[in-house]
Amino acid sequence: MMKSAAIEIMPPGEAAPPASMMRERAWLVQATVAHVTGVAFKDLCASTRKRPKAAFARQIAMYLCHVVFEMSLSQVARTFGRDPSTVAHAFRRIEELRAKYAKF
Repeated sequence: MMKSAAIEIMPPGEAAPPASMMRERAWLVQATVAHVTGVAFKDLCASTRKRPKAAFARQIAMYLCHVVFEMSLSQVARTFGRDPSTVAHAFRRIEELRAKYAKF
């Protein structure tokens, strides 16, 4: 296994990482997205939607956890404390935006 930024990256085909590692990975993504988008970390992690900008930043963070760390929809939902349908909506929304702007 490789180590990168104090986070173990699992090679494809290995068992899912423990819940504590998924939480650490989610925290890393959330902190990065909060910094890049200018959204307060506490707003991004809030249990309510808060401002639309915070909700969109949270959707980005959930999508990145799925794509970068190969977390399943249910793993992302558990880690972020959200309903799986909310996470599925976030995935669809970010994919649609990627498709829309990938033409450039």
